[in-house]
Amino acid sequence: MKYKVKNADSESQRQPDSVLEEKLERTVRCSSILIVALGVCLIALGVYTTILVLTDYNSPQPCMSEVCVGTASRVLSAMNKEVDPCTDFYEFACGGWIKKNPVPEWATSWDQLSKLREQLTSDLRDLLEAEDAPNSPESVLKAKALYRTCIDVDKMEARGIQPIQDLLAELGLPRGPPAASSNVSWEEVAGRARRTLGLSVLLSVQVLEDVRNTSRNRVVIEQVTPGFSERYLLHPEQFAHELEQYHTYIRDMIAVVDSETDAEKFADDIVEFSKSLARIMTPMEVRRSGAHLFHDVSVAQFVRGAAGGPAQWPEHDWAGYLRTVFSNTSVALRPAEDRLIVMDLPYLQRLAALLSDTDPLLLERFMWWSVFSTVSPMSVSRFRELGFAFSRAVFGLRTRAPRWKTCAANVNANFGLALSLLYVQSHFDNASRIKALEMVSDVRAAFAAGVARLGWMDEATRARTLRKLRAIRNFVGFPAWLLNATRLDRHYRHAEVVEGNLFETFLKLTQAAVKKSFETLREKPDRNRWVATATTVNAFYSATLNSVTFPAGILQPPFYGNGIEAINYGSIGAIMGHEVTHGFDDQGRRYDEEGNLKQWWTAGTLEQYHERVQCIVQQYSQYHMQQLPNYTVHGFNTQGENIADNGGLRAALRAYGLQRRRAARPAPRLPGLPHYSPDQLFFLGFAQIWCGNSTVGALKSNLVEGVHSPNRIRVIGTLSNMKEFSDAWQCAPGSPMNPEHKCVLW
Repeated sequence: MKYKVKNADSESQRQPDSVLEEKLERTVRCSSILIVALGVCLIALGVYTTILVLTDYNSPQPCMSEVCVGTASRVLSAMNKEVDPCTDFYEFACGGWIKKNPVPEWATSWDQLSKLREQLTSDLRDLLEAEDAPNSPESVLKAKALYRTCIDVDKMEARGIQPIQDLLAELGLPRGPPAASSNVSWEEVAGRARRTLGLSVLLSVQVLEDVRNTSRNRVVIEQVTPGFSERYLLHPEQFAHELEQYHTYIRDMIAVVDSETDAEKFADDIVEFSKSLARIMTPMEVRRSGAHLFHDVSVAQFVRGAAGGPAQWPEHDWAGYLRTVFSNTSVALRPAEDRLIVMDLPYLQRLAALLSDTDPLLLERFMWWSVFSTVSPMSVSRFRELGFAFSRAVFGLRTRAPRWKTCAANVNANFGLALSLLYVQSHFDNASRIKALEMVSDVRAAFAAGVARLGWMDEATRARTLRKLRAIRNFVGFPAWLLNATRLDRHYRHAEVVEGNLFETFLKLTQAAVKKSFETLREKPDRNRWVATATTVNAFYSATLNSVTFPAGILQPPFYGNGIEAINYGSIGAIMGHEVTHGFDDQGRRYDEEGNLKQWWTAGTLEQYHERVQCIVQQYSQYHMQQLPNYTVHGFNTQGENIADNGGLRAALRAYGLQRRRAARPAPRLPGLPHYSPDQLFFLGFAQIWCGNSTVGALKSNLVEGVHSPNRIRVIGTLSNMKEFSDAWQCAPGSPMNPEHKCVLW
């Protein structure tokens, strides 16, 4: 049964009928009174009836609820009405917000998502610092203990760098920066780092669903970044400032650890070897393309290099590396039976050659730095200060975030489900979940209606598309089992907190999490698992699970709960449509309804699809930001998100149409915006969830390596492709927001 939210102005609209009934009752009573009094009653009734006739109760009424008034105030405050919406709708919708909301000193970007995350973090702090409730679940008590431990920086300072040195020795590395090679085995060090710290050095090993058969898990091996942006490393002249600051950061950190080490030379070595790794990586553009191959080989074949490894391949102990990664787990890899999915075989082949040709000291220094830089923030404050100085120079950060924010985020990362229990009990109404499920249903139905009308898709592909759409799983709010304290505690039974010792706690939590993950190799994947906790301000689509997830954290204003459906469908509805459309973007469309990597498109339809995708790629590649005129959006790498933005907003608009047809009366207006139609409010709702500011450094990073277009471009690009937008705002053909040529896919 569908849940229907009571219209915010329903009480006020029923009032005239109740008053009329009261008048009629009075008229009946008047029949026993003098004729003069009866005449007066009849006159009064006649006047009231005339008012009823003259009043058009089918005309839109303003929503005067407290929520609607707040929404109206927020919408009006964000706008810049001096700008023509057909010239620059982003500035029209967000100009006021941008002016009033500069990037805070402790952030590098600031938008509606950031503000909501800030509020959620503050809520988590209150929950973590509150007194323990009677019979609190053990997992909640562990989360609070971790928070107290994280806050206590004095104990971290008192321990100095001794915990780091002990860890380095445990991994087989020198306690201080290597000055001469000790001939350590990279396979042993990297394997222990992965098992002990969850840190991927040189390559990554994970246990994930087999993308070709998601009913089973497989070991997946792929490349990893060298610790600094490979884009920056590959273009040292263009990003000279960023590389200089990275070099300075390494040098200054080493100088603190050991004054006798040539810190300048050490930093040179790290940067140069990082460049070497960046040069052998498979570019993002290749990994995203359909030509990128996944190699399925047995463990024995991988170890022998049967997939075509270089001459140097046998020089490395691949079997020893895998054995170390899975040490102290219940899994012993079977060389002949167990299969590996190798996602970046060319990288691994080039890595084998590079490692054979690299000075052992250089390699040892790189591994030492990889470990040290990962754990140093949990040690003395001087290391955190140098990290902040780097972020200030590269990304424009002006001050460090308060310790409580860092610790609340730390606890959320490690005990997110325990915090989710506290959060939904205090800050989430289950009615919101029921209404959100209805909206997802509307969006999916609207997407299906759009697919049914696509002229470029043949019937065979259309049927498969609709089948996949119907198979999408919805996860909204929080998992029902979360309220079962026994099950929640069982989930965290292996998580151990050593109160007062953050470094040791980090190691114990990480080792338990890695062990749990690796031991799923022999288990059947849970197809109904959540990919995020309720305390997450974001939304997700999983290609292998074919699921969409909308956690409780994002089901808040301005994304949701805005009082009128025009704004709700334009904001959270567009996000719901965005995630559903991800199932059919350039990556998601390669997976079938069971999440298996499979070619289910006919050749003719696929050709039509690629033509329309190329239109979007070219469109976004022409956009640039005023702050960085020499940089443009990377249309190819952002295509998936751009496809989702465009298709998602169309689905949301159709879904809003479904809701309006169900409603018994015209859509209400917002007070203070009486002349804005429901469709105009819908598009304002969409644009305003992306109002934001950013430092130049953060914006550059986003343009260079991000998969999302900048917020401004997400709005301008999407709306300029929609005829419905131009119709709603009466934008003349050829105006900036109504170009003649539009890119339309879904």
